[in-house]
Amino acid sequence: MTQGIRNLTLEIYDAIADPLTWTSVLDQLVDRVGAQGSIIFEWSQDDGDLSLTAPFHSGFYTGAALNTYLVKCQHLEAKDQEVLREQTRNHDEIELLDDTLLAPSVKELKSQEHVQKLMHLGIFHRAAGILNKDNPWISLFSVQLNANREPLDEVERRYLAQLLPHIAKALDLSFPMRQLQERYQGVLSAIDCLNIGICVLDGRGMIVARNQEFQRQQETYRTFRVSPDGKLNITDRLGQKFLESLMSDLYQHGKFGARPRKESIVSHLLEPLCIELSPLHKSGEIGSKVFDGFILCSTDTGLPVSCNTRLVQQAFGLTSAETSLVNAIGQGLTNPEIADRRGRSVATVNAQTKSILLKSSCSNRTQFVRAMMRFGASFLSTDDASKKITKPKRMI
Repeated sequence: MTQGIRNLTLEIYDAIADPLTWTSVLDQLVDRVGAQGSIIFEWSQDDGDLSLTAPFHSGFYTGAALNTYLVKCQHLEAKDQEVLREQTRNHDEIELLDDTLLAPSVKELKSQEHVQKLMHLGIFHRAAGILNKDNPWISLFSVQLNANREPLDEVERRYLAQLLPHIAKALDLSFPMRQLQERYQGVLSAIDCLNIGICVLDGRGMIVARNQEFQRQQETYRTFRVSPDGKLNITDRLGQKFLESLMSDLYQHGKFGARPRKESIVSHLLEPLCIELSPLHKSGEIGSKVFDGFILCSTDTGLPVSCNTRLVQQAFGLTSAETSLVNAIGQGLTNPEIADRRGRSVATVNAQTKSILLKSSCSNRTQFVRAMMRFGASFLSTDDASKKITKPKRMI
């Protein structure tokens, strides 16, 4: 990893706590590969219908112009993106595909309505990749090229290939923070409003700040141990070893491509916590100095989770019978409890659950609940006590 890539990777992870910095990150990518612009696409659900949004984009685009394009060309983008999903459905790698796959000839490609609109902006060729294979309707990366140049070459592809897994992980972990940002100005200063555990660690692993949910998890489970000097440890030996590797080497992050939740530390103590770590190099809320610490996110998958089961079914190819179990699993019910409520045998529910895990590439129920959370789950606490925003203690 070169110093330039390392620095940009750290900025990518900083965007988890400071979502407004995504524009700067994408601008640097655009400049490095000689592109015209870059967009992160996402489909959001509104009154049961999916609508195309662009939560993050490079500075080449204005928000108004981009919104106009999305309204007029959503149906055409939907067709293009479905091709990408079909082409890359069977593996976890992030693969950038050229727009040459979208039409049998350059002439026919140029005749498409949305391509013509882009050509008016001086753009022709595009390349795109799915950044989240759990929910393929979120986090689609796209880069647009000047009409005077050829598609991405191999050097440019190799450069992007080093960074896209980190972008995928940062986008995945930023969903709770984005919900916070939509309601509150600060992110780290409002972490008590999240229903997932957040713990800010310095470079040595010492606790700098933690929210109420993380403190509850510490009191409820045996997963975490805090040393007398304030260092956070995971009591499970393998979990602690993995945590230390993530803290010691930036290269250990982003190794699971378009399924970043596979990087989670799942407790081996039969507890439902799903622990994820990302670097935090610098944040305006912490101060102007370099911080070089970490954000640890801990999700209690034993708490009830609701999601869009229709999209879960589509994403993982579940049968109707399997889909009917999704909400029950999200509510934390055991297989015998599900069998009793549904009037089915435990063996039947066991078989259906095993099939769900296989289809969703999850090794256990904790991972599956974690994957469910990318289908419309809310991360904002409904507890009135937690709505009071307090500055995290010991913020540097």
